[in-house]
Amino acid sequence: MSTDASQVVITSPPAATMPHKERYFDRINENDPEYLRERNMSPDLRQDFNMMEQRKRVTQILQSPVSRIKGG
Repeated sequence: MSTDASQVVITSPPAATMPHKERYFDRINENDPEYLRERNMSPDLRQDFNMMEQRKRVTQILQSPVSRIKGG
Protein backbone atom coordinates (compact mmCIF):
# COMPACT_ATOMS: atom_id res chain seq x y z
CA MET A 1 0.00 0.00 0.00
CA SER A 2 1.41 3.37 -0.98
CA THR A 3 1.42 6.42 1.29
CA ASP A 4 -0.35 8.53 -1.39
CA ALA A 5 -3.56 6.44 -1.16
CA SER A 6 -3.90 6.88 2.61
CA GLN A 7 -3.69 10.71 2.60
CA VAL A 8 -6.96 12.36 1.67
CA VAL A 9 -7.34 16.12 1.70
CA ILE A 10 -10.83 17.39 2.42
CA THR A 11 -11.63 20.96 1.42
CA SER A 12 -14.76 23.02 1.75
CA PRO A 13 -16.53 24.10 -1.45
CA PRO A 14 -15.66 27.54 -2.77
CA ALA A 15 -17.82 30.42 -1.50
CA ALA A 16 -19.19 31.09 -5.01
CA THR A 17 -21.18 27.84 -4.92
CA MET A 18 -22.88 28.74 -1.66
CA PRO A 19 -26.51 29.89 -2.05
CA HIS A 20 -26.90 33.67 -2.03
CA LYS A 21 -28.36 34.94 1.23
CA GLU A 22 -30.64 37.90 0.63
CA ARG A 23 -29.59 41.00 2.49
CA TYR A 24 -31.70 44.08 3.28
CA PHE A 25 -30.13 46.22 0.59
CA ASP A 26 -30.65 43.52 -2.05
CA ARG A 27 -34.38 44.23 -1.81
CA ILE A 28 -34.09 47.96 -2.56
CA ASN A 29 -34.74 49.12 -6.09
CA GLU A 30 -32.68 52.29 -6.45
CA ASN A 31 -34.85 53.43 -9.37
CA ASP A 32 -38.05 53.31 -7.33
CA PRO A 33 -39.53 56.85 -7.12
CA GLU A 34 -40.61 56.30 -3.49
CA TYR A 35 -37.06 55.27 -2.53
CA LEU A 36 -35.58 58.29 -4.32
CA ARG A 37 -38.04 60.65 -2.64
CA GLU A 38 -37.21 59.34 0.83
CA ARG A 39 -33.47 59.30 0.17
CA ASN A 40 -33.47 62.93 -0.95
CA MET A 41 -35.62 64.12 1.96
CA SER A 42 -33.95 66.33 4.55
CA PRO A 43 -33.33 64.57 7.90
CA ASP A 44 -35.77 66.83 9.75
CA LEU A 45 -38.48 66.32 7.17
CA ARG A 46 -37.85 62.57 7.15
CA GLN A 47 -38.20 62.45 10.94
CA ASP A 48 -41.48 64.42 10.77
CA PHE A 49 -42.79 62.15 8.03
CA ASN A 50 -41.90 59.02 9.98
CA MET A 51 -43.62 60.42 13.09
CA MET A 52 -46.77 61.14 11.08
CA GLU A 53 -46.76 57.60 9.67
CA GLN A 54 -46.30 56.15 13.15
CA ARG A 55 -49.19 58.20 14.56
CA LYS A 56 -51.37 57.11 11.64
CA ARG A 57 -50.63 53.43 12.36
CA VAL A 58 -51.34 53.86 16.08
CA THR A 59 -54.65 55.58 15.29
CA GLN A 60 -55.62 52.76 12.92
CA ILE A 61 -54.81 50.17 15.58
CA LEU A 62 -56.76 52.01 18.28
CA GLN A 63 -59.77 52.38 15.98
CA SER A 64 -59.73 48.76 14.83
CA PRO A 65 -62.56 46.46 16.00
CA VAL A 66 -60.07 44.13 17.73
CA SER A 67 -58.70 46.98 19.82
CA ARG A 68 -62.22 48.04 20.88
CA ILE A 69 -63.09 44.51 22.06
CA LYS A 70 -59.95 44.12 24.20
CA GLY A 71 -60.07 47.66 25.56
CA GLY A 72 -63.79 47.61 26.39
